[in-house]
Amino acid sequence: MKDSYKITLSPFEVELFDTKRQWAVFICVCVLVFALHLYQEYMQYSAYTAPTHTQELYAQVIAQYTKSKQSSNGAKSTYKVLKLKTSNGAVFYTTSKEDIKDISHRFVRIYGKRLECSFAQYLKSCFFISYRISLLPEYDYRQGVREWIDSQHQESLVAALYKTLFMADFLPHIWRDLSNKLGVAHLIAISGFHLGILSFVIGGLLSLIYGRFHRFVSYRNKYFDIGFLVLVCLFGYLIVLDFSPSFLRSFVMAMCGFFVVYSGIRLISFKLLFVVVCVCLALFPRLIFSIGFALSISGVFFIYLFVRYFHFSGGLWHKIVFMPLSFNTLIFIDMLPLVHWFFPYFTPLSLLAIPISLIFVIFFPLMLVAHIFGFGWICDEFFLWIKDKQINAITFYTPLWFICGYGILCMWAIYSKRAYYVIYCMSIAFFAYLIVQFYESGLSLW
Repeated sequence: MKDSYKITLSPFEVELFDTKRQWAVFICVCVLVFALHLYQEYMQYSAYTAPTHTQELYAQVIAQYTKSKQSSNGAKSTYKVLKLKTSNGAVFYTTSKEDIKDISHRFVRIYGKRLECSFAQYLKSCFFISYRISLLPEYDYRQGVREWIDSQHQESLVAALYKTLFMADFLPHIWRDLSNKLGVAHLIAISGFHLGILSFVIGGLLSLIYGRFHRFVSYRNKYFDIGFLVLVCLFGYLIVLDFSPSFLRSFVMAMCGFFVVYSGIRLISFKLLFVVVCVCLALFPRLIFSIGFALSISGVFFIYLFVRYFHFSGGLWHKIVFMPLSFNTLIFIDMLPLVHWFFPYFTPLSLLAIPISLIFVIFFPLMLVAHIFGFGWICDEFFLWIKDKQINAITFYTPLWFICGYGILCMWAIYSKRAYYVIYCMSIAFFAYLIVQFYESGLSLW
């Protein structure tokens, strides 16, 4: 006997929230949680601004670098800049004219006076005038890992690059400048890209181990157990990264993804991305001012658009060559106007970001394993070579009118494939304009 009805929807096509009431309840809860956390931040801000004269600040030095300035009489002087982070997550900057040694990641007590700082500025960073800086006996719990990485490299700048890559430490200016010009900053800054690579590698290793014992617990869902263990490992890595904003967003999304997959809810959904953004902002209001968080969300948004409108079929060559190359190329084009809203550097060599992104999928886990076993130096010669390269670049910020129109089209592209194609036309035209501007400036690539 044939069924009198036909199921037309997959069990994995259910939306997280179906009714307006459910969305209203969710948004109200997020607003309430956001307001509570914002109020907590404001109370900390009030305590910081209460002293009218001098006060003491206890914080960790998360970055230290040297800057120079030229006085009116032409004399040039240098000073140290310290980026500080307190236990409640507030970020401060201070300076010192003394030739102090490198105290990065050390805890300090600073006696000084604050400059005027609004609450909105406080959520980003404030400046603190230091009169006296005292080292505290505490050490960062990750210091042993940093020393292990340092021991594998003769050049401190190369070690600093790997510490940024693996631990989200401050990136020295020389690498920051190079990565921004080449368009590979997203590879160095820990983000969802790294989480995806680590998830794949850890999941593969756990699958090999778990597969040998699964017959003893055959009633268990193998994929659920492995996925849960992967999340546990990633949470441990999140702690090591000290809750880096972009990796935090990725981890929250991974948790949501794990939940929805085993709840029959649609995974590739813009509504789910909206939910993740709301949850992250509600729990961590400072993410409003995080550029890394904004670009990370934008990257996932364009990935969703790619999955929505592009469907590849074919043999092995299409899966391992054509699709990854197309994916990286299209995401690179999509992100270009947004990246130049925040970062101005451009060189035609930024096209190298496309093949570098493919190579990085293999490079990142291999170098992580190499550092674990003490062979982290194997690529030092290459980085020492690239470090000394002078790459010429122009500076160009995306105009406000362009970014507004681009943003509207991106929202429209959720519902319209035609709008999605218009996005690519705008991005390609934007890239072509930058190419023309570069060569009209008379610069060479090197």
